[in-house]
Amino acid sequence: MQAMNLPHWIPLLATLVLAGCASSPTVLPAPARTAPTPTLAVPQAAPPLLAAEKHWLEDLFRDTPVTVAAAPDAGVRVQVPLKYSFDPGQDLVKPPLAAVLDKVAASLRRQPRAQLRVAAPAGVRAENVRQQLLKRGVAAVRIAPLVARGDAVELQMWVPPV
Repeated sequence: MQAMNLPHWIPLLATLVLAGCASSPTVLPAPARTAPTPTLAVPQAAPPLLAAEKHWLEDLFRDTPVTVAAAPDAGVRVQVPLKYSFDPGQDLVKPPLAAVLDKVAASLRRQPRAQLRVAAPAGVRAENVRQQLLKRGVAAVRIAPLVARGDAVELQMWVPPV
């Protein structure tokens, strides 16, 4: 076998390298695009913002005539029967209602975005409930206009949408 002369390989090798560099790269066809599979968006209920307050108030008023329940807008409704709120013929807030107002005011301090709707007997009694809340540090702008209700005092905490 005859050994090839090295100088003959150099031009051949250089030609092959240059030819490889000069050629365009092989382009593979793009995979066929398919429409994405539609997915159904399942609405997820937002966790109630006041759930912790609801549980706290439920625990506080367990085995009392005060009712704590969920309210619209993921809020919390607290009802105090009228006989525990005011004495007959009197406009002053009774101690049981005052204790409820203390706890609702504490809840509002922990929930700075929460607002309060108040339903109470019309007239001086309703205004006394509002004044008691103001004395407990609840800002007037956080208390919605009072709604007349004759059978109970109802406090409804809610958080307005952002």
